[in-house]
This record gives sequence, C-alpha cells and structure tokens, in this order.
Amino acid sequence: MIDSDIHAMKLSKLAADEADCQRLQIPHRFMHMSALSPSTRDSHAARSGELFTADEVRGWLAKDSNSVGCKCSFVLVMVDDAGNPRSPALVQKLISAREKFFARRNGSS
Repeated sequence: MIDSDIHAMKLSKLAADEADCQRLQIPHRFMHMSALSPSTRDSHAARSGELFTADEVRGWLAKDSNSVGCKCSFVLVMVDDAGNPRSPALVQKLISAREKFFARRNGSS
C-alpha cells in the first residue's frame, strides 16, 4: 500500500468513528498511538497517548509532511463530560511507553 492509500483509510475510519459518536451522542476524543519504532519521528512520538478531537487529528495530518510514511493510528476513546478518558489506564500505558521510547532514544535507559 502507498502512503496516500493508508492516509485515506485513516481519514475514512476517523470520519466513521466521529459520525457514530455524534449520532449516539457519545463524548469522545481520539488518542494518538505512535508506532514508537526506530524510524518514528520525535514529533509523532511526542503525541502518543495524547487525546485530540477529530478536527485536530485531521489538521495535524494535513500539516507539513506528517502523513508521509506515518505509522501512527488514532484510537477512539470515550471521555466524560470534562474530557477525561473513561479508560485512563490505557492512556497511561501509552504515555509510559512514550516516556520509555524517549529515554531509550536519548540513551537514558
């Protein structure tokens, strides 16, 4: 698959998930999940475990060359009325993985 096909699939899934949540009136955000592979760009890894609106995800993907060669995914996360994840342990696991990734990359581990 080429980058443009992968990008189109990501946008299609994002739109479908967003439409379902809006139709069902489910408060939600999308969690950025970086591949955290050796070729991961720091700007992609830094977002791993963070929550964004669908518009924020689309805007980030459209900026610069973020979508080129991107192995990241965006996972639907239900949130409470204050925007806090209903599954904080999952979010924390990604944040911990991100911190370990940067520690290894910077030689601190």
